[in-house]
Amino acid sequence: MDVHDSNAATACNRVILCPIAGGRHLVIAVLILLGGCGQAPAPAPAAPVAKVEAATKGDPVEGLRVATRLGCNGCHEKNGGGRVFMENPEVGRVVAPNLTERRRLYDDAAFAALLHEGRTHDGHPPLGMPIHMFQYLSIGEVRDVTAWLRSLPDVATTLPETAYSAPIAKAIADGTLPYLDDVKADPGNIPPATRPVEPLALGKYLAMTTCTECHGRDLNGWGPEDDAPSLVVAKAYTPEKFARLMKTGEIATGGKSRTGLMSGVAASRFSSLTDAEVSALKRYLDAR
Repeated sequence: MDVHDSNAATACNRVILCPIAGGRHLVIAVLILLGGCGQAPAPAPAAPVAKVEAATKGDPVEGLRVATRLGCNGCHEKNGGGRVFMENPEVGRVVAPNLTERRRLYDDAAFAALLHEGRTHDGHPPLGMPIHMFQYLSIGEVRDVTAWLRSLPDVATTLPETAYSAPIAKAIADGTLPYLDDVKADPGNIPPATRPVEPLALGKYLAMTTCTECHGRDLNGWGPEDDAPSLVVAKAYTPEKFARLMKTGEIATGGKSRTGLMSGVAASRFSSLTDAEVSALKRYLDAR
């Protein structure tokens, strides 16, 4: 799939497209925020820390809905089988791994630590995973995603390893790759046990666990010419038009967003939000 295809509506596309529009270098843009699509250079296989059959208390049906909102089943495919996300000389080859195989490396506690803290099974930085967004997920929603992940049938895929170009591999190894903070949690962050119920608080929770990946930790975007502007723009939408944007990808003036990115992401991911969730998100963005 072409990474510039607006129909490839995963979080990954935002990072490739937006930094280009904002004038940032392609190599940096692709690597830092692939939104769950990458991994460190050729980590050595590790023995499973727990059986896949380990019991979880989450709801796999709700977990699928959360995983859709987060973009997990975009980068890694709906069946979790993974794919070669991109390959070019500047960056190298980036592979979204097969989740039905990788899940064997994580028991439930380890998977929660991956999402909340960025801790991988062998210590490699989880390049491509927006830990700066995942860290805010409630313990309950992480359990739901875990239950969804455990419920997926095994998928047999033959995927190559991620292999970065020499300059990128060097920058990863020496820690000079920009934006590495995006694969780290904030010091002292404590995820909530459950997501909020009160509409304004729920709206903030959804913004932090849905929108920060592209629009930044403060939701102020990367500049007026970038594909991910400040979410102050949400105030220009009526509740009806905002709901239509989130459900179908149609912007306030009609049609698709300038690059098609937000339109594609909304249609494929945010359409999983309930009407109450969309209303709560709008309420919070208006109140900022």
